[in-house]
Amino acid sequence: MSKARAGKEVHAVADDQIGTLADISQWMADKGINIKATCAYADNGKAHFLFVTSENKKAMEILRNKKIEATEDEVVVVEMQDKVGMLKDMAKKLKNAEVDIKHLYGSTSGLANAVSVVVFNSDDNKKAVLAINK
Repeated sequence: MSKARAGKEVHAVADDQIGTLADISQWMADKGINIKATCAYADNGKAHFLFVTSENKKAMEILRNKKIEATEDEVVVVEMQDKVGMLKDMAKKLKNAEVDIKHLYGSTSGLANAVSVVVFNSDDNKKAVLAINK
């Protein structure tokens, strides 16, 4: 069974340089901010970081003080069992509800009976939450 809820992520954009993730994660740790989920990629000389944190507003303040562009965006956070077919089931519900996924990332611990987390943005996050929780 999957449980979806509305959430927020921080989108940080910096110059694509070696060590930027190390720096950002150090700044967050120094201020006691837990990074609960993350995605990172490079595009056209820029590094993009998507973070779900324990304190987004504080995280954005830190990033902006370090001259890194940061915005907060609405996302859907889904917790599901770590077992075969769970992502398929979620994706099928979104397809049936005609929800268009814009980006998605997730992780699992690989431990029996553990919870996996998927974070995504879509063209209609409210509709997505309703579809998944049906």
